[in-house]
Order: sequence, then C-alpha cells, then structure tokens
Amino acid sequence: MTDKPSLYERLGGYEAIYVFAEDVLSRLMDDDEIGHIWEHMSQDRILLEHQNFVDWLCEHFGGPMMYRGRDLVTVHRGMGITERHWDILFEKFDEAVQKFQAPAEIRDEVITFLKKFKPVIVGSPSFRQTVRGPDGKSFTGGMEAHGVNWPNRPFRSTNPPKTKLE
Repeated sequence: MTDKPSLYERLGGYEAIYVFAEDVLSRLMDDDEIGHIWEHMSQDRILLEHQNFVDWLCEHFGGPMMYRGRDLVTVHRGMGITERHWDILFEKFDEAVQKFQAPAEIRDEVITFLKKFKPVIVGSPSFRQTVRGPDGKSFTGGMEAHGVNWPNRPFRSTNPPKTKLE
C-alpha cells in the first residue's frame, strides 16, 4: 500500500498554491467591505504578504518551503478583523475554488485546516482605534499600554505542529 500524497502534492505543488493564493488575495483586496485593509499598503508590502502566505501554506501542507514570517498572533494583532471579515475570506476562497475547479474533498480539507486559526486572527481590536487620541499614553507601548491584551486567552500554538497535513 502506498502512502497518501501530501496536501501540497495533491494541490499541485508550489506554482498552483502561489497562483491560488494570489487569486484569493486579489479577490479580498477588491472586496468593498474589507478591501480597505490593503488600501495604504505599498506594493512591496503586498508582495511580501502574498509570499509569506504562500510559504506558510506550502510548509503546512507538506511542501519543502519554510515560512519565515512572524507568528499569526503578531501578524493579526491590532488589525480589527471581525467575524464578517472572516466570513468574507471564506466566500472569496470558495470563489477561487470554483474558478480553479478544486475537488470538494481538498476544499473541505483546506477549510478545516484554516478554520483552526480563527482564535488568533479574529477579534483583536483595531490598533488605531485603541491608541488614538491624546490620552497621555504613547502608542509605542502598544495596545497593552492602553489596557488591551489580545488574545485574552493563550492559544495552544500560532502554527500547527510540524507534522505534515495529509
């Protein structure tokens, strides 16, 4: 009996994940409700975000890449991502799945994996909203200096164990 190929292999490898991630990010950037998140990002920042997303997916789907970005709590702290933003992500994900005609079983496997990270992506208050105004506190002290600690409960891990998803 042969071992089941990694999700990375079943998705088509690096190039397929790269193109898919670009399509999803493009759809998110074009969305009227959440496109503002990318409004003031430079081209360099958006390209880096895309590359980090691709590397993160590839690593966790069993590919040879190594994600070198910051942990997911740090990346999303202060973004003010809401439940609605989370829902839009999966709407855009489904649109891309339909475009690329990905099999339902792979779609479900990827969604199940991604949804594990909701606690470290959704719910942080907006950094700008938290620290704005001349209240005598410096924004360089972060949200914590303003009494905001997020996530309010420890998350077991910001990244899954180094075992390959199959």
